[in-house]
Amino acid sequence: MELINQGVTNMNRIKRLFLGLTAALWLLAGNSAHAATACSGVLSGAVPDGVVVNGGFCRLQGANVAGGVRVTGGAFVIVCASTINGGFAADGAGELIIGAEEIGCDGNVFNGAVRINNTGTGLVAPPAPSIAVERSAISGSVHLTGNLGRIAVATNTISGGLFCSNNVHNPANEGSPSIITGPTRCTIEEGDPD
Repeated sequence: MELINQGVTNMNRIKRLFLGLTAALWLLAGNSAHAATACSGVLSGAVPDGVVVNGGFCRLQGANVAGGVRVTGGAFVIVCASTINGGFAADGAGELIIGAEEIGCDGNVFNGAVRINNTGTGLVAPPAPSIAVERSAISGSVHLTGNLGRIAVATNTISGGLFCSNNVHNPANEGSPSIITGPTRCTIEEGDPD
């Protein structure tokens, strides 16, 4: 009798496990994320599932991105007159130009943090910066870590603080400082990046 009770108990456990796994699979299938849009060239308009840039060139021009932007692979990215919901993360980009007036690029809105790590020395000859974050409203923090090239951070409104570590150059403000709410853990150089 005891063996029969153990067998029934084990069968009930297996049924519960099976039902639990089935429910989990249905949940995953119902909430499955769509693939992010790969950018190669110019991308504008509504982008509902985020943007990924893995190498090459991408220009976000008047884009409204939900799901954030992710940049890797030595990519050259320009962001003009766009709204990015979900943050901006770059690790290993070649060059990032965000809202730079020197190229006629309007400012942007970032709803989320901006994290830029390990950007190279730039694809455009110095003294052009390899990172320019300009004329943008950023509702999160800005983190600049381990970047090799010159950096410009100018004329922004940053509501989550500005943090720098292990960059070869300090960010320069091009003579137009940003308004930063929250802590600033960067040495910011006055004027253009040299």
